[in-house]
Amino acid sequence: MTGPMQDEDRRFVIVGLPRSGTTYLMSLLDSHPEISCSGEVFNPYSVIETGAADYSPDLLWERDRAPRYFLKAFFQRHASGPHKRIGFKLMLGHNIRVLTQLPELSDVTIVYVHRYNRLAQVASYLKAMQTRNWAQTRRSLGMRKKIEATPQQISQHWHDYATMDFLFAQWLERLPNRKMTVEYREMFQPGFAAQICGFLGVEPDPCMASALVKQGANRVLDRFADPGPIEAYMRHLGREDWLQDELPA
Repeated sequence: MTGPMQDEDRRFVIVGLPRSGTTYLMSLLDSHPEISCSGEVFNPYSVIETGAADYSPDLLWERDRAPRYFLKAFFQRHASGPHKRIGFKLMLGHNIRVLTQLPELSDVTIVYVHRYNRLAQVASYLKAMQTRNWAQTRRSLGMRKKIEATPQQISQHWHDYATMDFLFAQWLERLPNRKMTVEYREMFQPGFAAQICGFLGVEPDPCMASALVKQGANRVLDRFADPGPIEAYMRHLGREDWLQDELPA
């Protein structure tokens, strides 16, 4: 982690893989009165800023034709607002032209989010795919439905995610941008809001809070319809730590 942002460097981007905690961080930061943090501006299916998602085909086609221009226009539009910091969430895999532009935008701060517990990350992904609900602000009956998955499916997604994180982390290390790396569990530790605010160069706000609710049981095996084979597989691989509670109850 490098020093705090300066006032002239207002722009930042949250980068990470699905189910790593990027949405939680985005919503936490956007709750700060001096920070505007949009969602997935380059989601393949919509443009998600701080309000409702825009699914307009014309907008999506225009964005995808010139994503770097779209990014420039996004920051210019928000620069006229009252916020001291302006950011958005870029998922790895959403737009390669925007990702590869980051070294040229050395004044854009990068917050990289990753998740150590791959079993929990994959379970969260499979749950979201099952319910078609990627973020929730209140509990629902659909959250109780168990995930249908095999050890082979877990392995496939786990290694996909691990490979992308491995490659991105090495690339990120070489970038000239200010950067901070955050592991999922760190965001739920006391003092994290003050830490991230300090890095972004704003004073912490006592009312900062994410509106999201956790979609799965804290004990990851409780999320699966048939946890036995998954538990046996993880123990066979020496991954017993992924079977423990990821966060304090």
